[in-house]
Amino acid sequence: MRSCRKRAISAMIFIAAIASIACAGTFSPSLQVDTYTDASHTNESFGDKDTLWIASEKGSPVRIAYLTFTGMNVPPELIDSGSLKIYVKEVERPGKVSLYLFDKAVLDTATWADQPDPGTGAVGALDIQSSGWQTCDATVLVRNAAVECSQACPFSIALVGEGDVSIAIASVESTPAAKAALQYETP
Repeated sequence: MRSCRKRAISAMIFIAAIASIACAGTFSPSLQVDTYTDASHTNESFGDKDTLWIASEKGSPVRIAYLTFTGMNVPPELIDSGSLKIYVKEVERPGKVSLYLFDKAVLDTATWADQPDPGTGAVGALDIQSSGWQTCDATVLVRNAAVECSQACPFSIALVGEGDVSIAIASVESTPAAKAALQYETP
């Protein structure tokens, strides 16, 4: 009996070790769809454009960009860190862009009239001052996505301008090398 227990415990330790090795590394959920919505074109969708606009005027968003990913396959407690990398094509008015998480896909057909409400719970931010690659810490965002979508369901990030900003970022319809990338690392 004692021998069976030792073997069972040894087997569990071995399986746990193999599982932790299999989960170690850097992972990138796949960007499936991106789009933006525009308050001055409430019933128009922009999912086929090569540029996504993020803008706000006097503290109110007037253009919101959405990035939809799939591929979260680990529980949040295994995520050490996360990052979001976007390519900024143009900066008309620099400033802060807040990140909001949705536990569902925002489709490329989304319009201002039917977009989800970003709510008040920003899970990250970028301070964009110039064009080029911008990276932000997205650890909280990625962990929250893992809580909501650990079985590879789609999730979306809304990029919402704060204050008075107007920024253009590359979309998946742009150069493939310039599309947004989300990454997370596990131990």
